Amino acid sequence: MERNRDTLIQALQQLPAYEPDEAVWQTIRHQLAEAPLQQAIQQLPNYEPDEAVWQAIQTTTRPQNNDRFRISRWAAAAVGVLVSSLAIWLIRHNSPEPPITYATEVVDTRLLPPEEPLTDATYQQLKAYCEAETVVCHSPRFRQLQAEYQTLQAATEQLQQAMGHYNTEPELVRQLSEVERQKASILNQMAKLI
Repeated sequence: MERNRDTLIQALQQLPAYEPDEAVWQTIRHQLAEAPLQQAIQQLPNYEPDEAVWQAIQTTTRPQNNDRFRISRWAAAAVGVLVSSLAIWLIRHNSPEPPITYATEVVDTRLLPPEEPLTDATYQQLKAYCEAETVVCHSPRFRQLQAEYQTLQAATEQLQQAMGHYNTEPELVRQLSEVERQKASILNQMAKLI
């Protein structure tokens, strides 16, 4: 076990050293000197442990020749954790929080489609009359007009689905009005045939 430990220490000592740029150290010094961090440090409570704790620390941490490297490694790790924690804290407390906004919109009732268009009610009346008067209903022209009306009715349903409950697109309202106008024109032609 002791042999592996020495091999590890030798391998670690042979690793190349890295020194960061001066700009990195300047940034760290600047961030450590900023007011929010200094205020946070001043607000930390002071704590003084018992004398027995200090003596226990001194007896267990007295550096021996083998332990010097271990102590410096722990010190470097502690500094790294401290600097990382401070950087994260500064980033979180210096970034502005996004503002919360809300708005209320009023639905323009003119843009809402009617629940049941008048053309549909009129079509149902013509259809009922057509069932009683069978001669007119079987003519090719009447059937063609009926098929066109049903196609326009399907287009109306698709537009209403696209509009949803709260229509915000005037173009869809315009298209729906155009389809209803065409349906009314077809109903007029059907009524003339009867």
